[in-house]
Amino acid sequence: MKTFVKIMDAYRRYARRHPLRFLGINIILVILWVCVIMHFSGENADISGVRSARILVGLVHTVAPSANVTMDNYKSVDALFTLEKVIRKTAHMAEYSLLSLLIWSVCFGLRDLPRKYAYIIPVAFTAILAIIDEKNQTTISGRYGSWFDVGVDITASVITVSLAYLLTKRYRRLKSLTKDRAQ
Repeated sequence: MKTFVKIMDAYRRYARRHPLRFLGINIILVILWVCVIMHFSGENADISGVRSARILVGLVHTVAPSANVTMDNYKSVDALFTLEKVIRKTAHMAEYSLLSLLIWSVCFGLRDLPRKYAYIIPVAFTAILAIIDEKNQTTISGRYGSWFDVGVDITASVITVSLAYLLTKRYRRLKSLTKDRAQ
């Protein structure tokens, strides 16, 4: 508990003492992460599929080293073919969770922004980018846009922002308890 409060105190202190630097760093991180997402989105199906397959085959070899699974034969096992889809959706969630957290951090640095908007803006921005991302994929060879993926991305954003809300609420509660004990 004390470590969590100390980390959050340091984060808030840095944001308050160096507001322009804090905002600048976070905005640059958002832009870089959007570029990473769009780069992955712009890859054709062969490149994207091979990356997912490598991760899957690597996981199988880690969990079951004696399994005779290769890049060539994993699609013949239905469970592995399904697991590849799970890996792809998990990657989507991770990408958009990090994006939401970065945008939330930018909003956190805007002192005059009402607190509720710090939780709404990341989800709205993520939803817009997810739609753009899926629309972009319709122009790429072997790829297609999916409303399901947009839903996955928005869900990841809502979960991340909800966790940020719960953690900041917990931080405020712990902070008030330590102030009460100090008095």
